Amino acid sequence: MGSSRLICSFIAASLINVPLSSGAGSCVPLGSPELASITIQAMGRNLTLVGKRLCWSDALFYCRDHHWDLLSIRGPEDQEMVDELVAGAPFPLTRPLWVGLRRSIRGSSWFWMSGDPMDFTQWDTASHHSSPCAGVSSGEPSKWRQSSCEEHLNFICFTGTTEVVKRYFSSSTRIPTC
Repeated sequence: MGSSRLICSFIAASLINVPLSSGAGSCVPLGSPELASITIQAMGRNLTLVGKRLCWSDALFYCRDHHWDLLSIRGPEDQEMVDELVAGAPFPLTRPLWVGLRRSIRGSSWFWMSGDPMDFTQWDTASHHSSPCAGVSSGEPSKWRQSSCEEHLNFICFTGTTEVVKRYFSSSTRIPTC
């Protein structure tokens, strides 16, 4: 995978930076998994797997407050980075994990909340759900699955985008807690 790095951060501890070798690496959180996160730096972006479990809209707000956005998977290389990130998770994960995938209200087309183009897909053909939210499975092989937006799941954020994209914004009059 080239020059990937693993960064582990915990709210009650300092940042730990660990070089990855052969895609392996791990961090052991000292406290609750909800306070932990694990980040991989690669391909001009930081992908952060968050130990906290939130509904889709709260995960979106969390990522936009603390990172850049929920993850968009732009191609097979990004999908491989997700697999590497998930494999190195030092805390238990939900299945699936939220990413920034959203279905259009008027139809069956899907888009990335970050505004990245939808040039790559990895849908699980067995995933049939009427929800406009989707995530990536945390098992092998990782596939995309539709899930109820109210489910409290782990999620993946990203920062460090090198491209100018049109980010999609949503607003709500409710308190953003599902």
